[in-house]
Parts: sequence; C-alpha cells; structure tokens
Amino acid sequence: MIRALAVSALIATVGAWEPEACSELAAGVPCRKLYEHPQGSQFVTPCPVDSHTSPEGCAAQFAGKSEEEKCSQITCPKALGKTMKLVCSGQCCPVCWAPDHVIGMDRHTALSGYESVVPAAPQAPTTCGGVKCFKLLCAEGFTEGHVSGSCCNSCIAR
Repeated sequence: MIRALAVSALIATVGAWEPEACSELAAGVPCRKLYEHPQGSQFVTPCPVDSHTSPEGCAAQFAGKSEEEKCSQITCPKALGKTMKLVCSGQCCPVCWAPDHVIGMDRHTALSGYESVVPAAPQAPTTCGGVKCFKLLCAEGFTEGHVSGSCCNSCIAR
C-alpha cells in the first residue's frame, strides 16, 4: 500500500513541471507559457497574439489559411521517459519543450581537457567564438583542411 502511494506520488511529480514564471527569467531568456487547448478539444491553434514576438509576421503567415492549416497538429513526444509539453514562447504556434532540469541537454560545456576537442580553424570567421571542434579522422583520399566560412576544419579531398 505504501509502495503504491509512493509510486503514484512520483508519477504525479514527474509530469507536474511548468515553465518558470516570466518575472523570474534573466534578461534575454524567452518567456514560455504552457499552451492551453481550446476547451474540450485537442486541436492545436495559434498561440495568443499577445505572446507573439512578431504579431505582423504571424498575421502574414496565417493570412488566407483556415484554422486547420495555421498550426501543425502535433502531440509532444517523450524524451528520456519524460513528456515534453506544448508551450508558447514568442512564436506563432506552440512547440514541444521541456526545461533542462526535466530533460537534460548536453550543451558540451564540460569538454575542456579532452584530447578530441580542438580549437576552431585559424581561418574561421569571428562569429565562431565558443565553438567546439573535434579531432578529425579522415577517410583514405581525404585530408584535414578548411572550407571557407566554416568554424571547424573538415575532411576534404586531396
């Protein structure tokens, strides 16, 4: 009995997450609000106009479309056993999302000191700051070289 209560409490808390309150977010972090389906429906409609980053852009995207055509009729998948949720965060239509504490995201922040991490190509554009490049293992007939505009070296034909 106690075990069953503990399991049901765990299940309830796993799906209970919500995005952080917009007032608690750092500057530049998009405000995310859970999407609410129209009452009694699973139909996905556009996000509220007051949440759009570009209301004019969304109006142009939706022009001449029926309600069924405005947004993809999506349901959110599970990732690592956790269900993502539909959120509105500035875009025209809801997207599936979960915070990093629910579904951990590998942002490659702990890669310093690994032999396989190498600096960006010397010819890389200045916009490549902070990029992570990896040591290449080029197939026969290819050699490490730079492709104009790329941050990291690539395997190019000899």
